[in-house]
Amino acid sequence: MNTFTLRPATLAAPVLACIFSAGVQADTTLQAVGGGWFSNAGEHIAQNDNYVVGGGLDGYTRNNYFLFDLSGVSGTITAATLKVYNPSAPASPGFPFGYTSGAPSETYTLFDIAAPFYSVPLPSGNYVAGYGQGSQMGQAIFNDLGSGTSFGSTTVSLADNGRYVEISFNSAGLAALNAGTGIFGVGGSITTLDNLLNAESLFASAFLSTVRPNVPLLVITSVPEPSETLLFLAGLGLVGWAVRRRRT
Repeated sequence: MNTFTLRPATLAAPVLACIFSAGVQADTTLQAVGGGWFSNAGEHIAQNDNYVVGGGLDGYTRNNYFLFDLSGVSGTITAATLKVYNPSAPASPGFPFGYTSGAPSETYTLFDIAAPFYSVPLPSGNYVAGYGQGSQMGQAIFNDLGSGTSFGSTTVSLADNGRYVEISFNSAGLAALNAGTGIFGVGGSITTLDNLLNAESLFASAFLSTVRPNVPLLVITSVPEPSETLLFLAGLGLVGWAVRRRRT
């Protein structure tokens, strides 16, 4: 009499193939949905999407920020890189652009945002409200953008004009991304300023609305979570293995 036997090897092969294919890493590229700067005077202009960072000849220092929508990202994020375009031409004649420091290099550092100041789009279409000079709230946001937990840093120079500046997220940054949902914000600051009245800036002449197709990007590498179908197949394989063991 012939008996039907569920062979574990036969069942395991397609199940394991499906599970391993689900663990293949995939890249997702997100375009910034918002960005700009806050000055140490507390100023932020809601309609101004310029994302310059550093010190200027006007005597003010600026920290910048970028916003990304994580709602379409699934799985565990294993790597992430922020890519920010640094212009090689002025927004208008005589305007500073790109890297403006007289020093051979500066350090640009990403920071967490301890107190989110952004929201769903306002009626104006902006994610961030405006603040005037002297605003204590604006000054607190400026400080937050340049302090706290570092998410990564990079060295920049004049050679970075006309190209993307890339900052890889460290373990703290990856943990924040994996914990994030919806709109995710990251702050940025030049952490090597000399505190003198001179030009030490990066991304000068860069506006979200005018740098396309060179819009700031967040490139995420993630491992998709196994789907319910794959989990079902894995369970079926275990059942078959158990039946085979009982019969032997």
